[in-house]
Amino acid sequence: MGLSEQYSRYAALSDTELVELSLAELEAFGELVRRHQDFVYGAALRIVRNPVMAQDLAQETFVRAHRALPGFRGQSQVRSWLYRIATNLALNAVQRRREYPTDDIPDRPARRDPATDAEAIALRHELEAAVAQLPEKLRKPLVLREFDGMSYQEIADALELPLNTVRTRILRGRRALRDRMEPWR
Repeated sequence: MGLSEQYSRYAALSDTELVELSLAELEAFGELVRRHQDFVYGAALRIVRNPVMAQDLAQETFVRAHRALPGFRGQSQVRSWLYRIATNLALNAVQRRREYPTDDIPDRPARRDPATDAEAIALRHELEAAVAQLPEKLRKPLVLREFDGMSYQEIADALELPLNTVRTRILRGRRALRDRMEPWR
């Protein structure tokens, strides 16, 4: 059987059938990658907002999915399963970037007033501390919304929460930060 015949054979199969075949035939997994690569890349890009990082995360998603094939039970659609892997990897990447910032630190403008600069630095440290002290269930959606610019729906999908729960948690997180930052008003 020629290569093009083999690929056309896989193209006619469902995702679930491809998963089953992928355990023994790498070409079947290649068809899964071809079908879902743009979707996985887009899911990662919406979270990390960096095309190069999103490409790396998409590739890592498929590597992890291939390793996890024996454990895939078909309880969800293959696309949902890949989305979950991609968003978890992307959220972890965002978290690591926050913990260990590299080139994401913006250039500082020329200093104008040392007192103003010192106050801005103190405010930034206080805000970072206030965000870090939020309970994780409030901090995650708030950071994804305010720092990563994700929509409420994207956050709900990424965290597997109902949309109204996301809205409530962001509101509560904002209120907690406002209360904590009151002395800076």
